[in-house]
Amino acid sequence: MCRKLIYLISFILVLALAGTNVAFGGTVWEGRISSDNDDVEESVPGGGIDFGSSDLELPYEGTGQSNNQAIGIRFLNVVVPKGASVSDAYLEFTVDELKGGTDHVSLIIEGELSPNAGAFTAVASVTSRPTTTEKVVWVPSSWTNIGDVYQTSNIAPVINEIIGQRDWTQGNAMVIIIRDDPDNPSIGLRCAEAGPGDDSAMLHIEWSFNNAREPNPGDGEIDVSRDLVLSWTPGASTTPVNGHTLYFSENYDDVKDGVGSITQSTNSYAVPNRLDFNTTYYWRVDEVNDADPESPWIGSVWSCTTEPFVHPVKNIIATASSTGLPDMGPENTIDGSGLDGSDLHSAESADMWISDSEPLGAWIEYEFDTVRKLYEMRAWNSNELIEFLVGFGLKDVTIEYSTDGTDYTTLGAAQEFAQAPGAPGYACNTIVDFGSVAAKYVKLTANSNWGGIVDLYGLSEVRFLHIPVNARRPYPDSGATGVPRDVVLGWRAGREADTHNVYFSDDEQAVIDGTAPVETVAETSYGPLSLDLGRTYYWRVDEANEAETPATWQGSLWSFTATDHLVVEDFESYGDYPPDEIWSTWIDGYDNPINGSTVGYPDPVWAAGEHFVETKIVHGGKQAMPLFYSNTAGATYSEAERTFAAPQDWTEAGVQTLGLYFHGTVGNTGQLYVKVNGSKVVYDGDAADIEQEQWNRWDIDLASFGVNLQNVTTLTIGIDDNDATGTLYIDDIGLYVPVP
Repeated sequence: MCRKLIYLISFILVLALAGTNVAFGGTVWEGRISSDNDDVEESVPGGGIDFGSSDLELPYEGTGQSNNQAIGIRFLNVVVPKGASVSDAYLEFTVDELKGGTDHVSLIIEGELSPNAGAFTAVASVTSRPTTTEKVVWVPSSWTNIGDVYQTSNIAPVINEIIGQRDWTQGNAMVIIIRDDPDNPSIGLRCAEAGPGDDSAMLHIEWSFNNAREPNPGDGEIDVSRDLVLSWTPGASTTPVNGHTLYFSENYDDVKDGVGSITQSTNSYAVPNRLDFNTTYYWRVDEVNDADPESPWIGSVWSCTTEPFVHPVKNIIATASSTGLPDMGPENTIDGSGLDGSDLHSAESADMWISDSEPLGAWIEYEFDTVRKLYEMRAWNSNELIEFLVGFGLKDVTIEYSTDGTDYTTLGAAQEFAQAPGAPGYACNTIVDFGSVAAKYVKLTANSNWGGIVDLYGLSEVRFLHIPVNARRPYPDSGATGVPRDVVLGWRAGREADTHNVYFSDDEQAVIDGTAPVETVAETSYGPLSLDLGRTYYWRVDEANEAETPATWQGSLWSFTATDHLVVEDFESYGDYPPDEIWSTWIDGYDNPINGSTVGYPDPVWAAGEHFVETKIVHGGKQAMPLFYSNTAGATYSEAERTFAAPQDWTEAGVQTLGLYFHGTVGNTGQLYVKVNGSKVVYDGDAADIEQEQWNRWDIDLASFGVNLQNVTTLTIGIDDNDATGTLYIDDIGLYVPVP
């Protein structure tokens, strides 16, 4: 019987033994508490915590409605991924005592609203924790036999709210809270076994990917375009026609309550009108399939916030006519030093600039990375504690600006900067309107200070705000490495842009000077490219519109470095369910008695976060391939082979080397080898490397295989030698340019 069929039968048996009743394709996670401190009772009111109780009494410690209490139960390593849709969930309790077991009980079940719930402590109690909006009422039936098992109402809404949080990650911890129902107070109680142990409280969750997930923009993303296009990954069971019901509004409650539906067949939606600046919008997508009784699958409420009207200028260089003290240089005025989260400035001298003695007045100048359309400048004046005595702060100030650092224009008449209070908690009290002038340089010349006593001049902080007419938010990020050879460059268009002039080269100075090849495009994308492996490239986008003045806004210099290899196999795409198991691609010796290899773990412990692939011993990414081998009991070799769906060209981009990483295990024996199209090359490094519990890279000259490298169909990894046994981990197989 083949492995796939055995696995499918085992999977169905597991579900049956677990007492589940889910459609095939759904996934079940079950878990119990891990320690005595993971199920606790908190006295209400009073707040006393009982960590060591042998049972959980819901909701009273004793009969006669005495000693009301809240129960907290913490489950670790909840293996339910972000974006999953929970259709059924419940807690399962085992009866410990029968006291009060036939009297009326009504309970509220809710969850801690945390993406990774912390442990219970005397401080981090049960009732002090933030709770889910979703709450479920459970009215348990009478408990009449010790050892019987009872399940709560369906708490799927509570679980969905927890895993729908922005920072939820598969494997995080979750707390469930149970308390008396104030609208229907309990008379009796239910006494359940405490943990840990096989009879402790169990959390059962049934989930699938039938709901919408992976929103774009991401949930909570800021600075999104006002010409907004929403998209998402559709649910697995969504019908292709009219399968998405979308809700979009500035009002969270309208979206949550399903007001104003929009029916979509595609998994994207272009908002028809340009949105307001700096406004948060909410949206959700319900996935629909009328043929499925579970439909619709209600989506999470996502949010995004549009870009502000103006943005702070970043990447500024500050220079000054002089500096009075070494730690009080001009850079202090643009690095945010001294500002708290509320933009209130300190009174610390080291957070400010002070000039040297300058009888004719001092100046400080700011240089931006490119010409900006300036909206305003906000200034915090010199704010030392002695300011009220000496008045170092700038008073009458001449402001000049320039696009080239040579020809300057004065911004109106001299400006008077307000004096600082000379005390901590100083809010900005000078705002200068720049009227949307184009500038790369701004120079402030102090004609006087507030004291008029000494010829020293000081300033705490400035912030320039600009209207974003320049291209910004490049993709890939400037400085990125490992960029794919066929990348398509992208950026956020400048606000007035009509067309985009893209300069692209591996010559940095040519891009800076504007002598690099340039191409004018109408869309905010450029590519796909064909990059050289490992090479660093430079680019910029000048935004153009002949109807505006100026007609062109030069962009910032961006760079990235192309990947140094072509990926053959990174083992990141394999999963735990058909057809994505690793052995479905890497064929081992499971059905071949003379091949002693198996790939993937045969019996992972799901509740412990284990999978068929290796997830802890990895070189890159999150997964690696475990390769078990035993050239015994009739097996003469051990190897796993991948056949490519389409023939591979291993001469592309001038590659000459096949590189792979392997991690050994103490006691491993045998001779490692690789085959390409059936042609074998054996490992030429130290024979003991196969035992080293570390990652080793093996580089192989592709020419040594002696095969047609433009038509590679199979890749094989194996171990020779009679009686060889052990475990290897394989990761990150790629093609490289250099031959070691």
